[in-house]
Amino acid sequence: MSRLLIVDGHAVIHRAYHSIPKNLTHNGKMVNAVYGFYSMLLSSITQLTPKYVIVCLDSPGPTFRDKEYIGYRAQRKPSDPELISQFPLVQKSLEESTIPSFSIGGYEADDIIATIAKNKAPFVSKVTVITGDKDLMQLVNAKTQLFMPVRGISQTKTFFTKDVKEKLGIYPKQVVDMKALMGDPSDNYPGVHGIGPKTAITLLNQYKNLDNIYKNIDKIKDSLKTKLKKDKENAYLSQKLAQLVYNVPVKFSLKRARWNETKIQNLLKLFKTYNFKSLASRLEKQTKPKTTRNLPKALRSSPKDEHRSNQQSLF
Repeated sequence: MSRLLIVDGHAVIHRAYHSIPKNLTHNGKMVNAVYGFYSMLLSSITQLTPKYVIVCLDSPGPTFRDKEYIGYRAQRKPSDPELISQFPLVQKSLEESTIPSFSIGGYEADDIIATIAKNKAPFVSKVTVITGDKDLMQLVNAKTQLFMPVRGISQTKTFFTKDVKEKLGIYPKQVVDMKALMGDPSDNYPGVHGIGPKTAITLLNQYKNLDNIYKNIDKIKDSLKTKLKKDKENAYLSQKLAQLVYNVPVKFSLKRARWNETKIQNLLKLFKTYNFKSLASRLEKQTKPKTTRNLPKALRSSPKDEHRSNQQSLF
């Protein structure tokens, strides 16, 4: 199976930072998110055996959504400095390991993921996205699935179309219109005031999409009709903000993304640098015998040794 594995970098790093104890350091700097990022990457590679692996990252600065709506994400608190400091570490480590990573000014990682997933789907058997972001559920189809953490970063679940329907009460293609109706507090866009998940699901199950809801507005009960009419502009603004774009100008080669011996050896060197001995042990177990023979002796230790070295317990 020629699976393409796409990692939603910032989503995974955020998740790792809040899941891994914060007393894991290297040269006096916190590296718990770096450790957790690669822990989840290795788990995903073990379970999914992809042929290709890439990472997509948010770029600093405003995106086109900020220009569309001045209040976009305006209420979000600044991230912890200890988290922010680890993004460049992950970026640099990806470069050193030769795992392709992509970030493009003016776009979110989600848009890059959507573009690559759509454009490369015809050339692979499956596209799997590692993320904790429910916004990406709009991408799920027969070819594309999400691989999502459900507890910390150690327990995961693959989301197919049926799983999205079970989780949200709607189909993946309706996710954008659900957010258009009920808004999104985390991204700070409004939707239709007074419409929550239950009402949005009912409307979409009956009328299928936002356009059809407004085409049939006179069939809807008066109290709900009033809300929909009053906030029609906000509904369509929210729809535009929620919709991922599929035409990000990203240059991507499957050949460069091939998961191979070179990347494995580069990661082993990286894990040695950070003293991530349990990650090295896990990586050697899932690689060819020649990789195991080439493993530096300093890395041949158990997770228990790493616990003593880093003063904490890690899975």
